[in-house]
Amino acid sequence: MPPDEHTNITAWRADTEFPVDFSDALSRWTAAAHAVLAETAKLYGAFITQAELAARVQADTGIKAGGPVRLWIDDLLGGVTLACAEAGEPPLAALCVRLDQSVGDAYVHVLEVAGLPKPDDLDTHAAFARFQCYEHFGAAIPAGAGPVLTPRVAEKRASQRPGRAPKPAKAAPSRRVVKAKAPAVPKTAESVGSARAKAASGSARAKAARPEEPKPKLCPNCFTVLSTTGVCGFCS
Repeated sequence: MPPDEHTNITAWRADTEFPVDFSDALSRWTAAAHAVLAETAKLYGAFITQAELAARVQADTGIKAGGPVRLWIDDLLGGVTLACAEAGEPPLAALCVRLDQSVGDAYVHVLEVAGLPKPDDLDTHAAFARFQCYEHFGAAIPAGAGPVLTPRVAEKRASQRPGRAPKPAKAAPSRRVVKAKAPAVPKTAESVGSARAKAASGSARAKAARPEEPKPKLCPNCFTVLSTTGVCGFCS
């Protein structure tokens, strides 16, 4: 966001409600975000959503924002990227994802701030950057582990891959083969009871089949997955 647009966003201290210059607030939030992301990087595979990071920095600094997260998250992550570059650290901003666990357009801004070209695959690029963060900040990395996509991104891509061809139906036999019937075995009360028990068990298992999970609800504005409260933390 261009600096002149910051004048449209207000900020204030939560305890006194005194206004705070947005540039000063952003500077305080950036320092807090760096600390939160550095702590997140100490756990292999960890990440944090933009809404969660925004809530943390406001809580840690005691300064509230008067505009939606989407209006200032790019500048926040850009500030963290500059701080990492000055400290010789890998880009911690790669640990921050949207509600659907993709890095989104904010990561494009991060790359621009870092002076890096936009890759064809943002999420794969971010996965490698996160792995560098895990290594740098001392996460316990399992033997043989490497960069990984976030679970939802990995699941989405797996579902979009060309699936295995369905098994062809078995061809009907060209002629019917009639097998000789075995001698009938007289039914006893015990065998009849066993058959009824098996039939009842099979029926119970069929009724207990788990229904399909409902599709996640999406925000009508930014099309990210809503939390269980139904409120979009990114747009609100």
